[in-house]
Amino acid sequence: MTQYSGAIIFSALSAVLAAAPAHSFQNSDDISHRLAAIDLSLRTDAALVFASGSYGGNVLADLDTRFEWEAISDNGWRWGLEAGLHAQSDITREGFANAAGPVLTAPRRSLTTGRYRGGAPETGRKAFAMERLNVFLKAGWGEWRLGLTPGAAQVEAINLPTGSAFVRLDGGPLGLGRQVMTRTANTGAGFGPSIVYSTPRIIGFRASASFAPQARYCAVDICLSDAIAGGAGSASLENVVEAGVSFDHTFSEAGQVEAALNIVTADPLSVEFSDAYSAVGAQLRWSRDGFSIGASGLWSDNAVAGGDYQALALAARYDRGDWSYGAEWAGSEDDYLRESETAVQFTLSRLVGDQFTVTFGLHSAERDFAVPTVQGIVNNSENGTGGFFEVTFRN
Repeated sequence: MTQYSGAIIFSALSAVLAAAPAHSFQNSDDISHRLAAIDLSLRTDAALVFASGSYGGNVLADLDTRFEWEAISDNGWRWGLEAGLHAQSDITREGFANAAGPVLTAPRRSLTTGRYRGGAPETGRKAFAMERLNVFLKAGWGEWRLGLTPGAAQVEAINLPTGSAFVRLDGGPLGLGRQVMTRTANTGAGFGPSIVYSTPRIIGFRASASFAPQARYCAVDICLSDAIAGGAGSASLENVVEAGVSFDHTFSEAGQVEAALNIVTADPLSVEFSDAYSAVGAQLRWSRDGFSIGASGLWSDNAVAGGDYQALALAARYDRGDWSYGAEWAGSEDDYLRESETAVQFTLSRLVGDQFTVTFGLHSAERDFAVPTVQGIVNNSENGTGGFFEVTFRN
């Protein structure tokens, strides 16, 4: 697929989406007949985390808000605008959405996770970004979205039953260590401009597809950034095609079963990567009587021969009244960056009222990674343990 054909497809689908609401209003004489209702909603997720352990004491914070304006036409179509802002104060982490500091030597950046090596870490990290700004149309035959929005791979992904909402071993928004290597989210175009279509859920199944002509948008936790001058190559992509399918059904005897499979293909914008990019993600979750277990995996070629990335995360949670008990394990290996990680975490949570949750957690991680020096690549390792106290608000 060339960039020109991709742009044509994107423009055509955009025109269809833009025209749909207007078409639904044809032959309407009065605005009171055009709209059956207008809904406004505001969702807010916030967290304050106090961390300690091998990496020192830190106070971390995260605020994620989402606003939605939705109109319902007289034929039942729902259309509107979604906007979302994300702000964060995190520790310095080498990778994911963090930008590298001054380049040292032999810089490399993983397309799959956005992590880098060969650059000095940032001295601090406070981030703010608009992660959602899209128009949407929902009808009986499916849903369209156009603008800043997650792609099809994330639309059909399944969340693991983790004990903590923000401090997770699988690429959580807030981290407890400088080296955080595991991420199973198949992010594709991230929150960059995309057009997404999702079918209705039929007999438990739903499918989505999306396209982004060029993905170089930098959000808070997912940053498809430009190249660093004289350093690591760009993590940006073009002609990003995503597809996903999910299953969600509650059986009377077996409980709720959720499963998902998602695929991303794209062309790297940096000459550092010699091949086309492809990644496959899969998730599975089972829940019954307050007990949930889940698994999530990601396999990618990093667009470089011999540079595969593979990650697996497992999680279990038991909810009893206002209390929740959680356990997580995560492991990953990136052949391109020459690093690997295994980690385990245990959590105890209590719901306070309807909107607040307090969580206490303990975690331990073992990491092997390559450190570029003027003498060449040196293999290094890091073992760390820590604890955290998390207060979250969800509305």
